[in-house]
Amino acid sequence: MSFINVEFLQHVRKKAQAIQKQNIAPYVLSRGGYEYLENKLMDEKRKKKLKEAAQSGSTDAVIDPPSPIKRHVKWKMARTKKTRQMTSETVKEIANKIVSDCQLLIVIIYVYYVID
Repeated sequence: MSFINVEFLQHVRKKAQAIQKQNIAPYVLSRGGYEYLENKLMDEKRKKKLKEAAQSGSTDAVIDPPSPIKRHVKWKMARTKKTRQMTSETVKEIANKIVSDCQLLIVIIYVYYVID
């Protein structure tokens, strides 16, 4: 019969709690993690494409698979609660910066490729 050293387990627990306190951007995914989130978002995209195809009345057209989910979208979704609030103010600031950077990048690409 083996005995578990309770003091050691408490030390490990305290160490893990200290590490978790330093996490400024916690995510709220369940056991499925990012893989489940990506599958869920891809299913939503697929359903949306099928619905659009059905509304257009085009049954002959081949429905292309949806584009992959962008990393920044997965990052934001992983840190959004069911109430549509971010897990912390820091996460909200980071998400706003990501969105503004993405919008800037889109404008730069548009100017470079379309206008030139």
